[in-house]
Amino acid sequence: MRTLLLFALLPTLAWAGARGSNSEKGGKLGANYWSPASAIDGKMETAWLVPGESPNRGEWIEIDVPRGEVDKLAIFPGFNKTEETWGDYPRVKQLRVDIFALDDDQNAKQVGSTTIDVADKREWQTFDLTDVKIDAGLFGGRVRISIIDIHDGEDYPNLGISELLVHMKEFDAKVKVTALNEGDPAGAAAMLDDDAKTVAKLPGTSATMTLESSGFGISSISFVAAKDHARPKTVEVTAANQTITTVLPEKATDPQIALVPGFNGYTGGAFGAIEVKIVDVYPGKVPEIGITELKARATNYEAI
Repeated sequence: MRTLLLFALLPTLAWAGARGSNSEKGGKLGANYWSPASAIDGKMETAWLVPGESPNRGEWIEIDVPRGEVDKLAIFPGFNKTEETWGDYPRVKQLRVDIFALDDDQNAKQVGSTTIDVADKREWQTFDLTDVKIDAGLFGGRVRISIIDIHDGEDYPNLGISELLVHMKEFDAKVKVTALNEGDPAGAAAMLDDDAKTVAKLPGTSATMTLESSGFGISSISFVAAKDHARPKTVEVTAANQTITTVLPEKATDPQIALVPGFNGYTGGAFGAIEVKIVDVYPGKVPEIGITELKARATNYEAI
């Protein structure tokens, strides 16, 4: 029974990768400069680029995902290094998302498919997918994005995609604060006690904290601000040397969510220490930052 429990908690073992049907040669930039990995590296200045002689339509990129439930797809659908590269290269107009589950022998079985129309806008675009569970085997699954149609580029023929991110279904996860403002984390206890009446009061207009997740693949952090206190506004979340900056809406008591970097191409790839920095605040009647609750969400669990 113990062995079965551990297997039930294991995420996929392949989890962090991308592959594609084709990619431009990097030349002096390096063999992998335009590879599919450039679409999941968290950097807008890099991109998956298909060869110039490719018809673009029919090309595909595939992302490994852990056991769990596929929920959404986010895409920055062009080569976003500069405004010029955005317009010069073709962008995605329509794509198909195919979801595959792997059995214990790593054989793939298709379990879902969706067609998506993508606006010609220079911004992140997120699309709901029909929720698909990938939980039959030990090895998770794959999400394949196939190009059906494109918006033409002004100067170059080959499609580029700067970033892709598969959103997995989230669940509540336990997290602890191991450092607060680079010191004793005791002051954080009030925001981890599941009691909305207690308040962690952080002096000043900024704060830093280090979180640890005890085996959970953390995907997002949420804050509930205390009434009348200064409230977090700009939050930087760093994991595995990648940072996402989120500007939270100005709401006094609703949970405000900051995304954790999804450096594997899916949400919930952050294991171990996570750095959270409140860069600035919305001022309140009480100048201290007040947080009643800090919650973490995850998409998978790594058994020890």
